[in-house]
Amino acid sequence: MRTLLPLLLLVGCGDDGGSSIPIDAPAGSVDAPGGSDAALDAPASTMTLTSTAYAEGGVIPPAHVCSGKGGTNLSPPLTIANPPPGTASFAVVFTDITPSNMLVHSAIYDIPATTLALPADVDKVYAPPDVPGAHQTTAYNGTRGYEGPCPNNAHTYQFKVYALATASVTGATMATTRPQLVNLLATNLGTATLTGTFTPP
Repeated sequence: MRTLLPLLLLVGCGDDGGSSIPIDAPAGSVDAPGGSDAALDAPASTMTLTSTAYAEGGVIPPAHVCSGKGGTNLSPPLTIANPPPGTASFAVVFTDITPSNMLVHSAIYDIPATTLALPADVDKVYAPPDVPGAHQTTAYNGTRGYEGPCPNNAHTYQFKVYALATASVTGATMATTRPQLVNLLATNLGTATLTGTFTPP
């Protein structure tokens, strides 16, 4: 693994189409997912991130969108395959990557390397008991855990898994914000993504 320069990188029911900076991020602290931070990720591995809820580029089902748009706001099941050698843990970040919006929705980290599948509807607490060892940041709306799409028009979203060489994210605490966590994930062994779209009814 090579050491990388840290940098920063997952709308509410009334804000998904407007805000371009996460509510708790200082000005200039957020980079576009898949943009400048992606260039500093470790070399691509064979790692993949998939879900039985939708395929790459598919439509995110109502179960995984906010209640304000007719959904039940449950996190989708995710499966990680072929992590890089030396992986000790994973982190998964969910981001609205629509160019006009760019907002980190939520993140889960300190996922043990032996946990290659996240269940649907992960408990919305700091240390979810259904993913032992993992921790979750506060989401964009102030709650813990997953917060799904809630846009006023068509948006594109991305789950991004980071393979890490440490069992826990160094420097991360219960108070760590989403942008701060993404900055801490800049040094990694490799990443993989799952992208989906949602258009409100």
